[in-house]
Amino acid sequence: MRRLKRMDAYLARTVVVNALLVLLVLTALASVITFVSEVRSLSDTYTLFEAARYTVYKIPGGMYDMFAVAVLLGALLGLGELATHNELTVLRVAGVSVARLGLSAMVGGLLLATVCVLIGELVMPNAEQKAEDRRAELVQAKAGVFGAGGVWAKDGRDFVNVRSMRGGDTAIGVNIFDVSEDRQLLSASYAVRAEFSGDHSILRGVRGTNLDNQGANTFRSTLRPWETSLDPDLLNLFAADTSTLSALDLYDYIQYRRANRLDDHRYVAALWSHLAKPVALLAMLLLAMPFVFGPLRSSSAGQRLLVGMLIGIGFYVFNSMFMQTGIVFNLDPLLTAWLPTLLLVAIGVFAVRRIR
Repeated sequence: MRRLKRMDAYLARTVVVNALLVLLVLTALASVITFVSEVRSLSDTYTLFEAARYTVYKIPGGMYDMFAVAVLLGALLGLGELATHNELTVLRVAGVSVARLGLSAMVGGLLLATVCVLIGELVMPNAEQKAEDRRAELVQAKAGVFGAGGVWAKDGRDFVNVRSMRGGDTAIGVNIFDVSEDRQLLSASYAVRAEFSGDHSILRGVRGTNLDNQGANTFRSTLRPWETSLDPDLLNLFAADTSTLSALDLYDYIQYRRANRLDDHRYVAALWSHLAKPVALLAMLLLAMPFVFGPLRSSSAGQRLLVGMLIGIGFYVFNSMFMQTGIVFNLDPLLTAWLPTLLLVAIGVFAVRRIR
């Protein structure tokens, strides 16, 4: 029993160390590419230092995207090296089955999956938002900019347009259009800014027009209460890339869209994709086993690296294409997010069962 525990620790450590080394190399390469591309945007405000800081903030997102490929490459390199030195052969001769060896490697995979989830849920969303907000502020000279037209949100029966955010609790340039159930415009107003404070949000510098059967009536107000379901965190979600949102943020955004009877298909698929990520990572590790015991047993590290890159990039491209295809053709979000991963698992299980 003690020997089996030592074997588990040894194989798990081999997988973890090699996967993290590969992840470090891939992240470094991606960071260099990001930094070089940012150098083209340098200006008086967006300096070389700011470009470097933007690159650093983008590192967690790059790590999260490449984690599954890094696990596959790390397993191929680490376990492949053990196979080359006949260490795995000795373990099999000693009576340890391939399934048992795979289980030991999966212990390391579970540790890596945990790290991946923590990065994706706790580190990446905040880092990505800081990176994009700071870049927008310096390159476009606007704080918290949402883009040329701002962001649009549905708030009950109101349609709200927010131009930008300042700080963590103030929206700048707020247009509110009150629309009736039969899609008739009842009023249109503009506020210089909106201040969010829990359940007591207020509008400042308000001017607008009410429309009724008697005509149009204009109004002005320096201060006006605003009953809204919107908040700064929710508004920032409208401008964020769904691939950089945490599962919790996606869930909150999906609840908002459902409450306002908006299409949530794309975001449900993105949420399921987040949940499928750790499983895909473990499937990559499973897929490495038949190569280690089969055709790549006596191959060089370069050959194992090439095979791993082809498999990893192929899965990444197929997963991305299928996700977009599912969104365009309105396929079931569960199927859209999980089918590529389940196919990878099925291929890995089939290949492992054929090992002799």
